[in-house]
Amino acid sequence: MSSFAFYNPTLVRRVGTLLVMGTSILLILLTLFLANVARNNYDDIALEQETILRAQRATTEQVAPDVLSKFYSADTPQLAQSQMQTEMQALAQQNQVRLEVIRADQIEQLSGALRMGLTLNGVVSESQLGGFLESLTAHEPKIVVESVSLRRARATNQTVDDRPLAIELKLSGFTR
Repeated sequence: MSSFAFYNPTLVRRVGTLLVMGTSILLILLTLFLANVARNNYDDIALEQETILRAQRATTEQVAPDVLSKFYSADTPQLAQSQMQTEMQALAQQNQVRLEVIRADQIEQLSGALRMGLTLNGVVSESQLGGFLESLTAHEPKIVVESVSLRRARATNQTVDDRPLAIELKLSGFTR
């Protein structure tokens, strides 16, 4: 029997060195990957902050003239509301809507604007209803239709199929 034993003292050192080098390379690559992800997240956050600052600056800067055209302009909010009421009466006449009641609602303060409310009660035929609502959406300054309530109007002759519609509209206009 031979008493020969194979023993290489540098093998353990080489394997240890390779393990340390491999672990170091993996840690460096992981650090670079995480730094890249963090940088992308930082860029996204910076972009969002820049967007927020731009929006805040836009609200504090002078309002553009085309935005102002969407508001009623008068010396007082009551005069603007009266102007809105007059325009709604004219619009109703153009679309053959017979208004029975126009009620000026309370003027409310919103952020940077005043909301003027109107309630219109009237009678309209079905064929004219679409044109009237379409003319409200195209109206300048803008009118917001808060609610629409429709029901069949009473008819004196029960055999008539083309009864008009009773309509109630709650509208809002805005002034500065």
